Amino acid sequence: MCELLLAVWPEPRPSGEVLSWAAGLERFGVGGFGWGVAWRDGDVVRRYRNPGRLADDATGRAQLEQVRSTHFMVHLRRPSQLTTIALADTQPFLADDGSFAFEHNGRLDGADGFRAQFHGRLEGRADTEVGFRLFEQLVQEGSEPAAALREVHRQLGGTANFGYLPAAGPALVYAGVPANDVWRFRLAGAEVASTALHSSDQAVFDFCFPESTERSQVAPGSIEALGESELPVAPGAAGIGAAEAS
Repeated sequence: MCELLLAVWPEPRPSGEVLSWAAGLERFGVGGFGWGVAWRDGDVVRRYRNPGRLADDATGRAQLEQVRSTHFMVHLRRPSQLTTIALADTQPFLADDGSFAFEHNGRLDGADGFRAQFHGRLEGRADTEVGFRLFEQLVQEGSEPAAALREVHRQLGGTANFGYLPAAGPALVYAGVPANDVWRFRLAGAEVASTALHSSDQAVFDFCFPESTERSQVAPGSIEALGESELPVAPGAAGIGAAEAS
């Protein structure tokens, strides 16, 4: 029941801009059980996470005020299992070397069957962390990120919207949750992708992004890139702060 938000600008922008959009998603969505943001900083990705609400995290927002970047990715959490509310389960997840961040909305039904495979590399109990480690493994074995996202969903099953933010190369969004569409649009000079508040209509634009333009739904099973000239990838194609510093 989470919400995902990715934004890519041609020039660095302050974090407050994307966090103001995220606040709207939290207000009208069903998040509030953890939030986090990842951003590109030179040749690495950095991250901030907090297991509470964005609206309540004045300390975190204040510490992020100085952050400027061209690439941001936000996650607003409402876990499938409320017993997994903890910092270790809060997204986005970040590669140990800062090479990418990963986020997920949905439920990866087969995650428990893969948990033993990543023994010693999992800090929490959420299904998404298993998906993150599987994605990481696939990329390390040579898979392209777009193919790896699709393969994670294939192997773990269930439902999955994914966000991927690398230190270099295009940010990717994958659509695979029938109850929470992914939309692509332009806003304030940025290319943006956002989930739809688990609402079957287009209320996300009425409530959160009324000034957006060039709106299009990401087709189920498709992957699209933000900030690059080549956008669609058709189905079948190959922190800092009080809570945590990364």
